[in-house]
Amino acid sequence: MALNLETTIREEDKAKRLLKRKLVPGIVYGPGHENVKVQIPESEIVSILHKARETTPIHLVIKKEESDKVEKDVFIKSIQIHKLTDKIIHVDFYEPEPGKVMHFRIPLRFVGEAAGVKAGGILDEIIRELEIEVLPRDLVEEIIVDVSNLEIGESIRVKDIDIPENIKVLEDMDETVVAVKAPRAEEIVTPTEGEEEEEVEPEAIKEKSEEESEEEK
Repeated sequence: MALNLETTIREEDKAKRLLKRKLVPGIVYGPGHENVKVQIPESEIVSILHKARETTPIHLVIKKEESDKVEKDVFIKSIQIHKLTDKIIHVDFYEPEPGKVMHFRIPLRFVGEAAGVKAGGILDEIIRELEIEVLPRDLVEEIIVDVSNLEIGESIRVKDIDIPENIKVLEDMDETVVAVKAPRAEEIVTPTEGEEEEEVEPEAIKEKSEEESEEEK
């Protein structure tokens, strides 16, 4: 589901001045579209980023004047963060070309408790996102992988995942995504024959023996 975000046309190009006013500069671009410079209230973009992923569509409302606005369906392409303050200082929005596929890395969400884990095994999540090709209108935010039936020693490969029909996976279909491993046994080290340490005579006893040998001379 798309998230709504309201912006306005950028009033000035000086980013520092905007940031001082708690406004984050941004740009909207894409093939066949004119670049649009915008400014977003800092609190609004922070709120959006807590919810949005690379695969989350954003319904952007750009206000030009009080009664004039433009609406665009975009994705967050990149975010610039200040090295010292960790605050957002710029956002790029990408407006896709209608009818053209895009590349995404879509997250996997593992659900259920594996039968092998209940038996003492360990769930190993090897791949947590897939590279895909899809039309923006057919994009989903995540793909569910049910691991409930996995026993110890079993795995799920890319080809085993239920992928929506309009999504093309660009990964090796035989790649292992998740597996249940047997618990690692504790290693017990036992000395082999002939490796036992020789007994060392305590130092005090050695000294006493040397004195006794002097008396015998």
